Amino acid sequence: MNKISLSTGITTFPMPAAVISVGIGDEANLITLAYVGKVCLNPPIIAISIQPKRHSYKLIEKHGEFVINYPTKNQLKELDYCGTRSGRDVNKWKALNLTKEQGTIVKVPMVKEFPWNMECKVINRIELGSHVCYLGEVLATHSDDQFVSNGRLDPEKFNCFAYVNGTYIGLEKGIIGRHGFSML
Repeated sequence: MNKISLSTGITTFPMPAAVISVGIGDEANLITLAYVGKVCLNPPIIAISIQPKRHSYKLIEKHGEFVINYPTKNQLKELDYCGTRSGRDVNKWKALNLTKEQGTIVKVPMVKEFPWNMECKVINRIELGSHVCYLGEVLATHSDDQFVSNGRLDPEKFNCFAYVNGTYIGLEKGIIGRHGFSML
């Protein structure tokens, strides 16, 4: 295998692209992030990272809550829109005809039209250079029932995508293995 050196800033693996809602009431905003990842199982903790120059930064700082909203491939335009416009200049909820849906725990609204939502409360923040990383405890998780079988998310029913270096990549249906298959 012949390997070449790449920029250390390049992402070499798919990341989940998500629309994060921050703020409450009329100030609520949406921002698309690919810097999103689960970092702990118990308690369930997810990390997101935002640049301080972003409009959403002041809202997460002010309220200490956020909601991770995952769209389907059919909602890719909405996701991209939320990542290419500033909430300082446009109300993304209105521009995209998205509905603010009250969650069960946090005050920050969920995106009703997106099938997966995770309500999170900030438990820690770490300044890392270009971004501030927020560690959020997942307080509630919601899914459209069409993506659930036997009380669990069913990846065979998913219609989602990932983000790699500025490109959205469809994740086609079809499980190629389950955790622990190598032990059989």
